[in-house]
Amino acid sequence: MKLTRLTLRGFTVFSDAAFDFAPGVNVLIGENGTGKSHVLKLVYALTEAARRFAAGEGLDGGAEPRLDDLVRGMLMGVFQPDSLDSFAKHSPGQADVSLEWEEARVEVTLTGAALTSKATGDLSRIGRPLFIPPREVLSIFPGFVEAWLHRESAFDRTYFDLCVALGLKPLRSRGPAALLDPIEQELGGKVSMRDGRFYLNYPGDDMEVAMVAEGDRKLAMIAYLLINGSLSENAYLLWDEPEANLNPKRARLTSDTAVGLAHAGAQVFIATHDYALTSELSLKVDTRTLRPGEAAFFGLRRDEDEVLVERGERLAELQHNAILDAIASLHEREQQALFAPGETPR
Repeated sequence: MKLTRLTLRGFTVFSDAAFDFAPGVNVLIGENGTGKSHVLKLVYALTEAARRFAAGEGLDGGAEPRLDDLVRGMLMGVFQPDSLDSFAKHSPGQADVSLEWEEARVEVTLTGAALTSKATGDLSRIGRPLFIPPREVLSIFPGFVEAWLHRESAFDRTYFDLCVALGLKPLRSRGPAALLDPIEQELGGKVSMRDGRFYLNYPGDDMEVAMVAEGDRKLAMIAYLLINGSLSENAYLLWDEPEANLNPKRARLTSDTAVGLAHAGAQVFIATHDYALTSELSLKVDTRTLRPGEAAFFGLRRDEDEVLVERGERLAELQHNAILDAIASLHEREQQALFAPGETPR
């Protein structure tokens, strides 16, 4: 069941904003501090809370859950604020959030340190969300789950949940070859887990992931999530800055993976600052690799004390594009540096 809409009133940097999601790939761009990661984390927290509530699962082996407790636990674990009243844009104040799927809705109101939530519709059809942070986690995986459960940690809950997903054993089929093969070809080997540690299996040699480049670790992490079925049909992938530590030439592979996941039935949400990645994804709309209505691009920008959101089905439809604005400014300064005052740039 696809996510369709998120509305935010008074939540962190958002006074009044709405995101109408596409069923395939959703791309968020904007300067730092415009709330891109907050949107991904909020979608993740509320989706996981709703999924657990429908399944009768508590957090970390807890008792049969109440929705309020699950929402509170996920918000505190994912964002790690001092208290719930940190979410209200104007403190003390109130924040109202609504997350909608095709046949379900979760509404949350935060007033100071108090939280109330309400769910309607068929929550049982909500899939499993997966949040992938900017840094890779394969190298910190050994012992992470046990340590996180029993000790204070600077890592938020998304890292814990991701490590739990990585700990699942491989599928017998090793996942979808159409998505997995290009990643393994780029890596030059296959990823495996042995005795709680990850390895890249090159021809004639195995190398522990801590010894390979971080960009390769990120690709290996995606590969293993495909191998063990965590990235599958009806999943929601919340992917924060996938370009971090990746060479720009891998933007095409990243975009191919996102589109392939969408065509396999997942719904993808990406927050990015990368020109190559956003352009590759927009090109897929232009070439109809992504069908009309299958993708959405969201431009987030500050206007005084407000964060405004605009939407387009192609990158060129956005009136404000922080990535292109930065590139245009750089080009202008380069031209000014190359020519003497009064000389016309060619």
